[in-house]
Amino acid sequence: MYVLWPNIGFNKICSMLQIFTSLENIFEKCVSLMKSLNKRTALYILSLGLALILLLSRCISNGKPPMIPPIPTVIAQEITLKNVPLEYEYAGRAAGSKEVEVRARVSGTILERIYTEGQPVNQGDILFKIDPSPYQAKLSQAESRLKEAQANLEEAKKNWERATGLFDKKMSSAREKDQAQSTYEQALAKVQGADADLKSAQIDLDYTTVKAPISGITSHEVCSEGSLVTPTADHSLLTRIVQIDPIYVNFAYSESEALHQRHLINSGKPESVEHKKLTATIYSEDKTVQPKIGSVDFTDSVIDIQTGTIRARAVFSNPEKDLLPGQFVRIIISGITQPKVVILPKRAIMQGPEGTFVFVVTAENKADIRPVTLGLSTPQGQIIDKGLKEGDKVIVEGMIKVRPTQPVKIEKNKENEEPKAEPKT
Repeated sequence: MYVLWPNIGFNKICSMLQIFTSLENIFEKCVSLMKSLNKRTALYILSLGLALILLLSRCISNGKPPMIPPIPTVIAQEITLKNVPLEYEYAGRAAGSKEVEVRARVSGTILERIYTEGQPVNQGDILFKIDPSPYQAKLSQAESRLKEAQANLEEAKKNWERATGLFDKKMSSAREKDQAQSTYEQALAKVQGADADLKSAQIDLDYTTVKAPISGITSHEVCSEGSLVTPTADHSLLTRIVQIDPIYVNFAYSESEALHQRHLINSGKPESVEHKKLTATIYSEDKTVQPKIGSVDFTDSVIDIQTGTIRARAVFSNPEKDLLPGQFVRIIISGITQPKVVILPKRAIMQGPEGTFVFVVTAENKADIRPVTLGLSTPQGQIIDKGLKEGDKVIVEGMIKVRPTQPVKIEKNKENEEPKAEPKT
């Protein structure tokens, strides 16, 4: 047999002899079995046996020792504490900075609508004209009453001056003087009352010309020409005007985030808050609105007991008027920095049955599982609140090849590389 297979070692030849001896015994039993079978079935079983012998001999001749898997190569990042700018993202809804209901101040019939619905108007522009005839008549009556009162005042003044002169010459009594003085003062009061009535009539007449109280975008008309309007709440609304430059964006944030932000703002650390003012940036979901930068100008002092959130508002310049009231946007709040934290690329965070973890490289260059507690997610990466310390080496690439307690080879150490901001989606 050594002559037939000169490249096979002595030990392998011995193994083959043992196999052949076992196969010989099996073959003898098969021969005795085939005697009881028909010729065709016997030949079929014999062919299978010969094929099995050839297969075993080839496996022995080509046998190789089992391969040892290579040590996986990974990329690790050495932990250093950093000051990380924080960003909070919320859903917001735009609202006009001023929203005014234009209502009729006097009763009357609408004669004309001057403005174009849905178009911008300036403060003081005429919107509607109400029939002024009744108020012009009232104004004329007030003017005549004032003139009458002024004439009576002039007469009373002369009588009082005359009575005063006679009294000084001791030609009249004090009673006559007092009566003249009283008549004069009553006439003076009537003039003042008539003057007030005239001003009131003028105001009512002015109210028949309805003007825009603010600059903004008009809404549709509620009452058309020919409608009778009154100052009562049910019949006084004419239209609405919304000011959208500047424009507000209302949003709400959770109680836990509010406490975290207040803690950083009130910590007294100069790197925690930039200029003590939070910056807001908005993006529209459909990309129809270009990103706008504004600031947070209001935060409520109470928590909504139904939602557990705190209402807030940011103000933005909107000269292009591309952001409209009621539109949904994404708002990102920035301006707060959390000092001395551990931050990792999000791809390094793994999820297991017992929670989140990362792979760290030990001093013996072996992979070890380290459970971690996650903090805020930022564009620079994921903040780790607990589980890691400065100097730890965390595997950030090649985790799929790593097995716990198995050796690893570090190809590159990212200890000095800053995390890159992830693109916004």
